[in-house]
Amino acid sequence: MPYKVLKPTEARIIAAMAGGVIPRGGASFALGAADLEDTWLPRTDHLLSRMPLATRLALRLAARVLNYAWPLIYMKKLTPLTALDEQERTELFHIIENSPPPGPQTILVVKVLVFPAFYGLPEVKEAIGYRERFALSPDYVGPKD
Repeated sequence: MPYKVLKPTEARIIAAMAGGVIPRGGASFALGAADLEDTWLPRTDHLLSRMPLATRLALRLAARVLNYAWPLIYMKKLTPLTALDEQERTELFHIIENSPPPGPQTILVVKVLVFPAFYGLPEVKEAIGYRERFALSPDYVGPKD
């Protein structure tokens, strides 16, 4: 799928990162980032397209570097993040979150890019039982340019 700012390699890396942060769940919440990738990834791409060019370039470069650096640093594997299975990515992300800085901060950036796009989907809201406290009026048409 063509994206506004993400190249296919970067999209795969962000999807792999999201799979580590939002793995498939158990009985109460079975959806994971990989299940709805075709829906939330374009939303993340849109978010990136709204960022300043320098920020966008820095995030894209960081994703490419971390694809190889995280498994090497934290798991002593020369395998890129995109080649790890979902269980290994989840374990890797738990290791990184419990490591000294800047590991947890990089995970936070991944969450900022992925969580709004994923948890804003109607199917996810329904799956987790989320109810809007302040629903939009049926007449609301969105922000005007």
